[in-house]
Amino acid sequence: MKNLILLSILALFFTQMANAQHRRAQENYLDINAGMGILPTFVKDAGKVVSPPLSLSADFKLARNFSLGAFAGFSVTETGLRPMRDGGTAKWQNRFSLAGLRLAGRSGQMGPWNIYGGMSVAYSHSTIDMMEGQLEKVKDEQGVQENSGKILLAGFIGGRHSFTPRLGAFGELSFGLSLATVGLSVRL
Repeated sequence: MKNLILLSILALFFTQMANAQHRRAQENYLDINAGMGILPTFVKDAGKVVSPPLSLSADFKLARNFSLGAFAGFSVTETGLRPMRDGGTAKWQNRFSLAGLRLAGRSGQMGPWNIYGGMSVAYSHSTIDMMEGQLEKVKDEQGVQENSGKILLAGFIGGRHSFTPRLGAFGELSFGLSLATVGLSVRL
């Protein structure tokens, strides 16, 4: 965690140094972002990624340094063969989705870069499909529910690099669908 904070601080420092090209930012805009998670949150459970975490978001600039957005995402992860206490084994698939809102504070345009960070609230839902074993035993031993949903509160930090005034790439560190996400961004 300390390394992540240090890397984030260094990234912010270096982006402020990269102010060689200054582009005038649009007054009001809507960023449409399509991303793919490169560090799914279910990796910690030694899961195999069946469908990578895919996300779609839209962020509207409310004021000079603030935006309000909506987002949604989906992923499918499969466990390996897990030993159970009774000597049997179990294997299941988790279809995970979430949708929510987010509020971000944004830096001023620093050349082609824009750095942002904020908080999000989302509803997440998991559906478990058994591939091998009995769901009741997995519920008892692992605490896994067939269908479960909950509210997630999370923070995020990210950056957007503009290739043109309308097209860019973004990267984010967050919690929820993926710990790290990269993708393309279109500014309208």
